[in-house]
Amino acid sequence: VESEKIAVSFSGKRCIHSRNCVLGNPHVFVPNAPGEWIHPEAASVEQVVALAENCPSGAITYVRKDGGPQENPPVVNTVRLRENGPLAVHAEIV
Repeated sequence: VESEKIAVSFSGKRCIHSRNCVLGNPHVFVPNAPGEWIHPEAASVEQVVALAENCPSGAITYVRKDGGPQENPPVVNTVRLRENGPLAVHAEIV
């Protein structure tokens, strides 16, 4: 989904339904919407970037179109055990 300043992608196969996106900003990631549910124009680019980077599964990614820094893999790979559930991996993995 593209706005003037950022393009946001979502991979349903990667999503672990942590709800960080909809709880983080329900205007950008609209819960239970009958149609389009991602609205990157509803917040600043920095807010959308923070929401994407807070996604524990990496299901939400972005490409900035405003000249700001692009999404990059982390310098250090990390794995966190999430409460009652999956591992949160922050790494460049293929």
